[in-house]
Amino acid sequence: MEFRRRTLDLINASPLGPCTAQRMQDAGAAVAARLALYPEVAGYLRHLQYRQDPGPRILFLSAGYEPFIAGIVEGLLTRCLLNGLPYEVMGSTLEFEAGRCELGTVIDGDRKADAVRSLLGAGARIELLADDSYHDHELFDLVERAGGRTVRVEHEPGARSSRSWREFMASLPDVELQTRLTTGATNYALADVDGVFAGHGHTLANLPPADNGIGVGAMHQDLYLRALDGLCRTATGNPTERARLRELLLALIQSAGDRVLLRGRLFHLASPPYLFADTTTSRERWHEALDVSLDCLKILAEAGVLADWKALPRAQRWLVVGALDHLKNAATHALDVLIKANVADGAPNVLDEDVERLVESCHLAYWSTVFDAPQVAHVLGAEGWSTLRRAVDECTGPPFAMRELDDPRVIAVSALSLAQQLEQSGDWPVGVIDFPSGALDLGLAFRVIARLTRPDKPAVGVAHMAYSSKNAMRGLEEDGAPSFDHLMSRVPKHFQERVHEWLDGGGTVLLYDNNVTTFSTLAHVKRLLGRRAPARIRATVACVNYENIARHLRGAAAEPLCEGWEDVLDVRPVADYLTAFATWGTSAKTLALHRMYAALPAAAPHLPASLGDGQDWLFKVCRVHNAVDLAAVVRAGANAIGVHAVAPREPAYSPSQVRHMPILPLPADAMADLPLAHHETASVREMAAALPEGLVVVVVMEDVPTVCDWRRVRTELGLPASSALQLQCRVTAEEVGLLREEATGGLICAIGADQADFAAYFRFLDGLLDPATDHILVDSSAHQPDLITGARDMPGAAVSPPRPTGDWFPATSMRGNRVPVLVADDVPADVLLERCRSLRRQGVRVAGCDTQNSVEVPKPAQRYRLVGSADVQALVRKSPDLLARWTTALAHHKTSAERADTSK
Repeated sequence: MEFRRRTLDLINASPLGPCTAQRMQDAGAAVAARLALYPEVAGYLRHLQYRQDPGPRILFLSAGYEPFIAGIVEGLLTRCLLNGLPYEVMGSTLEFEAGRCELGTVIDGDRKADAVRSLLGAGARIELLADDSYHDHELFDLVERAGGRTVRVEHEPGARSSRSWREFMASLPDVELQTRLTTGATNYALADVDGVFAGHGHTLANLPPADNGIGVGAMHQDLYLRALDGLCRTATGNPTERARLRELLLALIQSAGDRVLLRGRLFHLASPPYLFADTTTSRERWHEALDVSLDCLKILAEAGVLADWKALPRAQRWLVVGALDHLKNAATHALDVLIKANVADGAPNVLDEDVERLVESCHLAYWSTVFDAPQVAHVLGAEGWSTLRRAVDECTGPPFAMRELDDPRVIAVSALSLAQQLEQSGDWPVGVIDFPSGALDLGLAFRVIARLTRPDKPAVGVAHMAYSSKNAMRGLEEDGAPSFDHLMSRVPKHFQERVHEWLDGGGTVLLYDNNVTTFSTLAHVKRLLGRRAPARIRATVACVNYENIARHLRGAAAEPLCEGWEDVLDVRPVADYLTAFATWGTSAKTLALHRMYAALPAAAPHLPASLGDGQDWLFKVCRVHNAVDLAAVVRAGANAIGVHAVAPREPAYSPSQVRHMPILPLPADAMADLPLAHHETASVREMAAALPEGLVVVVVMEDVPTVCDWRRVRTELGLPASSALQLQCRVTAEEVGLLREEATGGLICAIGADQADFAAYFRFLDGLLDPATDHILVDSSAHQPDLITGARDMPGAAVSPPRPTGDWFPATSMRGNRVPVLVADDVPADVLLERCRSLRRQGVRVAGCDTQNSVEVPKPAQRYRLVGSADVQALVRKSPDLLARWTTALAHHKTSAERADTSK
């Protein structure tokens, strides 16, 4: 205790300034730069970081001073790219007042044991305890008696490895093998990144802390609000401008309880709509991200905040870096879209030098600010933003894709390590080729960071090749190794000339990808380019999928490694691969995003009070069961919705919902004898309470209900008495007669376009139904009645023949119909609407169209989330991006109809 007091006396007498918790933490981070982390410990922590289940939280329990130990832990984990671990630090406390620190609670062996008892008493399961107090048997006994494992760590002077940890790792053969792969003498083992900051003074302290493994910065809410108020006050004294800056900065974040996430809906443009309960399209959010980040940065730049960068407190810097992060992300997404449009057959050349320069300026602005020398003038003064926006809006290809690697720490350390290794080898490249979408940040990051940290080195050119060996597995390319010409066709036209110059020049060309799993992409490209050119072709990645290598070496189920995989990489990677497959819910990254955002409350979206008058064409979207999907379809132009009462009854219903991850249990009062989606009844009732005036509501049933059940279904869902009833099954005249008076909103009877008795059954319905209130739904989707009700064996039942070409074949059977027709299918909007126009031209009375699956995200991306209140969960299905195509097609359809009426 006396030693501690003397130490504090020395600290308080320091001429460096007043003692604060932040200064103590900074001192710990500085000390961490001279410490080593045992490779076995790093391997075990890496295993925890990349587990796809939530995994354990880590408590660093120490007798040292808590802020000092926190700095050491943060410094060590950041150096090893393990900052994604969820951890806390508990140590001896200090009290800070008037620039002095005084001793608080001291953690000793007894208090460590007390902390363990407290955790166990609170119901925690301690998976592992590792401590170097190996003589304190009580501490280890507590954990072992509770079923946990322990490591009694014995330090050996000068040893870079730990025998105690090696023995523990031997009990985890899979983890031990992966650790050996990361620490070997091969070019696929992890690089030693301890020296990447040496001589440059860069610590990445301007990047906000991220404990989620995917680089999303987070701050405690109190710290964020103090930083927000301080930054706004620093920027302007004008209350109006201050309020505007505050509004802009708040638009970039996502509140998460007592924390604030510095990336939100304007960053994750490729996320499924359920994640943020968002009804805007990804392109609309992209424009908004540009508007918000640019306006925010202009205010800060005009106020001189960026010119006096180092005077800002660290927390305020994180907010500025967050705005630049969003700008860089939006620019990189745009580049990705334009690259794919450029390499597509027949696409216009939408990539030019101005676009390239603008995107690079965004990367330079971001990384120069991270490295304490902001260079943002080129971005704020650029004239190319309107050109870039127009180019993106004119692209008709796929929407924004999720980039596998956008963790700034991994990107920075990879670029710095790469520069260091290339400099040491004397093999500095003339150009870098990266691979969109996953690695699109890497080439520009390396070019910019090399320029910032090694200004004496020649500038490195960048090009992009939209090639992946996985595309053959996805059916997008032919199997086998590609040809040289094919590879070059995957390079946008704007970059092809420079790639040819690099290859013919005899220098070094670096292939730079975000990760390798089978090594096939880099192996193919490296081999083909190397055969055709005098240039030296080198290959590297930021991350390696060591788990797949380990499984392959053990003979377990794995993606097969390519021949000669051991020799593909020439420069070492820096991190283990955190899986980030594009299919939602199948990778660690998408699961992390789900856990971070989906559990947060989302406000119910705004709905118009009325759809207005003059609804002369019905656009009906089926399976709309919540306010989020309703807002999306109404926004796209729908004026009718289908609410399904078709769910399988228990015990089949609950298992069918597991994949969508319900949050709340089944309601205790669920009416099990009705075909309702009981997990969604509350969201339907909430939606029904805010239906816009003029919206047609249709209840869809696959079996003819009794009059009593029809009333019960409508009442249970809270739907208006004016709701129409759609019978997605064959009906008799008697059944229609019984339901006629109860279905005051009208009846819709479905007929399958593939029914062999189509003509006879259509004439039957046309004579049975009331043309003033009812409709015939002609369905050519997979949901047509006979295909979903098991009636395949009855006379005249539907089959699934190949679709006929030319005019749609049932037209002659429908011509001159009394009862108006709704045309249903899950095909693109322009196809279905042209089908409607074709039928009209042939004398069929068509009142509208109906679709369902064509405007939904893939099943894995359909998830439950809480919307509006804590007791209402919504299964969000509809895609604003797909619905936007209907908005465009409906406008064209209306124009075509008006032209047709004028010609008549």
